[in-house]
Amino acid sequence: MANNQGYKIDWVKRVVTMTKKFADEANEYGTPAYKIVNGFRKDGFQLAVKKAEKRKACPTRLTFRQMEQYLSCLTNADEHIAGLHAMMSVAKAQKNNYEPVRKWFLQNYPNFREIPKLNSDLLIVAPHLRLVDEENETKVS
Repeated sequence: MANNQGYKIDWVKRVVTMTKKFADEANEYGTPAYKIVNGFRKDGFQLAVKKAEKRKACPTRLTFRQMEQYLSCLTNADEHIAGLHAMMSVAKAQKNNYEPVRKWFLQNYPNFREIPKLNSDLLIVAPHLRLVDEENETKVS
């Protein structure tokens, strides 16, 4: 729905299509949305709720568990996992706590989907790690 009202009117079919948010507001007695929808009902309009659009799959949508599993296979795994947990703690203060962690992980481990090279202890040799010094924002390897 392109408008900011939360509903769209089809005058020919006499149907009012509402967003889920607007429909929820309209279910509360006395709200402005309730009064608007009640007016549509009195005028003989049919009411419909717009279906949510299906989310597109994101190829880089990792779970925290997957990130931790990957880091546990690296040399110095404890340090890498501690960094992940620190980032997760910092991100809890934000509205979307997943996105900052995902960006951090992809920035520091950009080749995580590639077949890794293993050392004699069967741990991932990670020459592709990209650690960034936050003060200078320079690459540290």
